[in-house]
Amino acid sequence: MNPTLPSVPIDLAPDELADMVQRLMRIERDLEAQTDLLRTVLDESPDFVILKDHAGNFLLCNRPVANFYGTTPEAMVGKSDIDFGCPPEMAESFRRNVLDIMARGETEIVYEESRDARNGRINHFKSIKKPFTGPDGLPRILVIAHDITDLREAQLRVEDSERRLQHALEATGDAVWDWHLPSGGLTLSRRWCEILGYAPADLEGNLSDFMRCLLDEESAAVDAALRRALEGQGSYLHEHRMRRKDGSVIWVIDRGRVVERDDQGRPLRMVGSVSDITDQKRAQDLIWQQANFDTLTGLPNRHMFQDRLAGQMRASDRSGRPCALLMLDLDQFKEINDSLGHAWGDVLLQEAAQRLRYCVRDTDLVARLGGDEFMVLLGELTDSQAVARVAHEVMQALAQPFRLGADLVYVTASAGVTFYPHDAASPEELLRNVDQAMYAAKRSGRNACRYFTPAMQVAAQDRMRLISDLRLALAQQQFHLCYQPIVELTGGRIRKAEALIRWQHPERGFISPAEFIPAAEATGMIHELGDWVFHEAARQVARWRRSHPTFQVSVNVSPLQFQNGRLALAAWLHHLTSLGTDGHSMVVEITEGLLMEAGPEVTQQMLRFRDAGVQVALDDFGTGYSSLAYLNRLDIDYIKIDRSFVCNLRPDSPDLALCEGIVMMAHKLGLKVVAEGVETPEQLALLRSAGCDYGQGYLFSRPVTADRLDQLLAQPQALAA
Repeated sequence: MNPTLPSVPIDLAPDELADMVQRLMRIERDLEAQTDLLRTVLDESPDFVILKDHAGNFLLCNRPVANFYGTTPEAMVGKSDIDFGCPPEMAESFRRNVLDIMARGETEIVYEESRDARNGRINHFKSIKKPFTGPDGLPRILVIAHDITDLREAQLRVEDSERRLQHALEATGDAVWDWHLPSGGLTLSRRWCEILGYAPADLEGNLSDFMRCLLDEESAAVDAALRRALEGQGSYLHEHRMRRKDGSVIWVIDRGRVVERDDQGRPLRMVGSVSDITDQKRAQDLIWQQANFDTLTGLPNRHMFQDRLAGQMRASDRSGRPCALLMLDLDQFKEINDSLGHAWGDVLLQEAAQRLRYCVRDTDLVARLGGDEFMVLLGELTDSQAVARVAHEVMQALAQPFRLGADLVYVTASAGVTFYPHDAASPEELLRNVDQAMYAAKRSGRNACRYFTPAMQVAAQDRMRLISDLRLALAQQQFHLCYQPIVELTGGRIRKAEALIRWQHPERGFISPAEFIPAAEATGMIHELGDWVFHEAARQVARWRRSHPTFQVSVNVSPLQFQNGRLALAAWLHHLTSLGTDGHSMVVEITEGLLMEAGPEVTQQMLRFRDAGVQVALDDFGTGYSSLAYLNRLDIDYIKIDRSFVCNLRPDSPDLALCEGIVMMAHKLGLKVVAEGVETPEQLALLRSAGCDYGQGYLFSRPVTADRLDQLLAQPQALAA
């Protein structure tokens, strides 16, 4: 590009000189063209091209440089950066850098910033600075600078975005990992270290960092899940446990996705995150525990029992071996709760649960259904006699005394047993069967075990029909009252009568009260039935008292009528007033069982009876468990000696001594005595000699209709001579 100029001889001829001049002009034109071409190339270059002297002054620059400084290339020659608005400190930094590179004589790549004179914007450059010596022997430096401002800003945006993403991830509590598969390198975020309790210096940055924190039993499952992800769609999701540096174990959910593959589709890079879900797992475990286990005893509850029962039935179907269901109910639990309090009742239930666990195999299930009801599921039976042995052990274990604080208490259990598939084909049927068997044990006197039989099912179905018919009986006026006279033994006159309900079913005929009263109590219909009996008896006694002013009618009141304030005493008394009579015309007969349950509510009801003039008789005295202290505390007016003591009355018999003792005790307490079940003159004579006040029984009269009692009241002769 730099042609060599020929030397010009002085003694050239004119023609030769003209030719030489022409040659020189051509060379000059070529030189100018090449110079213009070089200038064009330099000016069209996107990079900055600068030639500076040792003082940092411009010797040459291309147009992009001049444009950057807002001038022309020619105007920049001989001047420095500071002459074109460059901040002094920046210009001084450029000058020192030039001198340093010249002094070392080495080409350098430098990243610099410079202010754009046009808009004041700071631009970023990647500069190649090459020192050399000029033709005049003075040092020079060639600077080729590439504007990387846009690239730098893009990088800053990416870095800012990554920081924001990192902050967002850390705000969620997640750890981040980046796995380079070919090298095995694993980049872990700071949060990953925090979750597992490691310092960054503890980690080597490879897959082994992750694997060493896995529990041994988790490694195979995690490895398999990762392999499926890499060989499949590239998505990875797995829950597993990890061990922290301090040895504690946490639950994590690990997510990942392949983000880079080679030309053959093989995964090269996978990124993901790890979330600590230990608290979530604990909450789930707690919810599951509460949903499936009884909080008091720790036994499986009804929900888990039903699930296990269905599973055990399926297992029996597969193996052909039966399973058995044993249902238990503690017999005296309510009495213990009432006498010692619910806190000690809870202790008893906990101890009972432990005893039941010891009586069965590890593969069997003991569950608490609620209250004092327990269920034992015995599976895969190879010997049907095993159930009898377990039932015996259970009954014996529960019969042992329980230490409740300072008290030593005894309870028994009533149990029912049923088998699958012999007795039923569904869980519902099994539960119904075992419930029927257990209640059969209750009815047989408690502290017993009964096996389900088809007859129990028939009885249960009959009971359901009875309950259904009972709901219609009142509306269809199928009930009526009979009255059994109560005779004053000294004169033989009828002074009272006991109202007795009778049910004449239109299809089944007479139904005994012993059959339908328990059903009414079990279904809650006893309240409606009791109200009807009182109102009907009150209507009759109001009529009888017009001619017999001191006559009384007694009605039986179930203990259930006293519960939860259900006794409609105010309505009863209002009904008496509307009939023109008062409380003195009525006697309420209660059982000894009610005395045992005589809490504040029952006591209050009894006092209201007394205040209204309604007298109270204690029925079936001697057959229950009441304390004599209740007789005075609850203002009892009459004691009715149970017929079981009267039916065997003979001179010098133990029953006579008991009757005489009851009469003497009652009179000492200011109470009157009624003897039930009087059937012979001999019994009457012995009761009279014992000082008994009243008698009731077939000797005097069977229960009769109101019309027949009218006739008995009207006859002049006494019933007891």
